Amino acid sequence: MNKKITVATILLLVVVAFLSARNKEQEDMYLKAVAEKDLPTKMELLKQYVEKYGQQNDKYLMFIYLNLAETSYKLKNFDDVIRYGEVATGFQEIDPTNKLNMMFFLANSYYNLQKEMEKGLKYGDSIIEVSNDLIKKMEASEQDREKITQMVNNYKQYFIAPAYRLQSLILFAMGKDNDALILQAAEKAISAYDLDKSENSNKIVISLAGNLYQKNKFNEAISVIERIIDKENPKFEEANFLGSLYYKIGNRDKSIQFLEMAYKSKHMLDLAMKIGQLVQKKDPYKGINYFADAYVLSRYNKESQAFKFLEHLYFNIIAKDKSPEERETGFKDIIEAAKTRLGTSSTEPTTPPNTESSTATNSN
Repeated sequence: MNKKITVATILLLVVVAFLSARNKEQEDMYLKAVAEKDLPTKMELLKQYVEKYGQQNDKYLMFIYLNLAETSYKLKNFDDVIRYGEVATGFQEIDPTNKLNMMFFLANSYYNLQKEMEKGLKYGDSIIEVSNDLIKKMEASEQDREKITQMVNNYKQYFIAPAYRLQSLILFAMGKDNDALILQAAEKAISAYDLDKSENSNKIVISLAGNLYQKNKFNEAISVIERIIDKENPKFEEANFLGSLYYKIGNRDKSIQFLEMAYKSKHMLDLAMKIGQLVQKKDPYKGINYFADAYVLSRYNKESQAFKFLEHLYFNIIAKDKSPEERETGFKDIIEAAKTRLGTSSTEPTTPPNTESSTATNSN
């Protein structure tokens, strides 16, 4: 009896040793694959692991597929991202952050491949839904409020806003000639911008509004830009674009309002000319100021349209009843005021202006 027990014990120890050796070999293969830095080599090692142990559904397999999808994404092998990423998201034990990353990789891969992009949209919806569910759970928890706020902001910045941006790009790719889809794309981009106020989100909104502009959908483009512009401190590009759009629909007052906002942030010769031409009839003194700015910005080029408009408006309209001495003094004062506004100390050429009627036309 004792002999039989001894033999059985030995056999058991042999089996345990064999399994331990096999487990060690499997663990070593896993660690080697996930630690590899060279991406093509890493892909090969990960695939070898799946080939050898993929049927066992062991504790490492989910992480192998996560690594396969992420490595494929870094290598821009988007078909492989879809192949491995959809397997990875199917594991019940996958944690929320890994699942969110996988869904983003999948959505982006469908977009890059320009195929089955409806799936990309759905993955975007899932990212937003899962993130919002996590946010609700965090806000209902008893964790430190400052920590919760930081975590919520992270989910909005790193998952929800990027998902909206990606959905915007997918919608535009699906319907470049479809105004309804372009407007849907704009809504997604605006949702992203509302969350993160990032340059990436802003650029997509501006680009989509530009597409609407090219299609002569001026009112639609205005409604898009109005949603993101900071009217107290607008960016030059937004204010300038909005001013041009209002001009296109014949709203001169709104056009002037936004073009002047743009000019305050960036003094440009062409913009000064445009505003001067828009305001000169209603307010010739304001027109004079903008033409004077344009003249200074032209580096005192007396062959420029800026000088011709300035000369005409001043000598033929504003100062037409003044004496030659008053005219000359007043003209110099206008140029000096423009130099002060523009913060320049450059010296104007000494050649006096022609006080006769200029050839500039009062076209606006």
